[in-house]
Amino acid sequence: MRISKYYGLNIYNSKGRYVGIVNDIVLDFQNGEVFGLAVGQERGLENIAVSYNDVLAVGDIVIVKAMEEKKE
Repeated sequence: MRISKYYGLNIYNSKGRYVGIVNDIVLDFQNGEVFGLAVGQERGLENIAVSYNDVLAVGDIVIVKAMEEKKE
């Protein structure tokens, strides 16, 4: 998938909750990999970043691990 296809995708967590939209991609140029996604909020909430290790699936939307799952 081209990086440009990520922009504007809706992000949901694995519990089905809306997280935000992809508004930027963080790249690791040394390793040639996507490092993370910058998540924008339409409602004026603070932007957050999601590690690409937490991304479960990318298609018409992005699905990321729910916060409860990361506390294992």
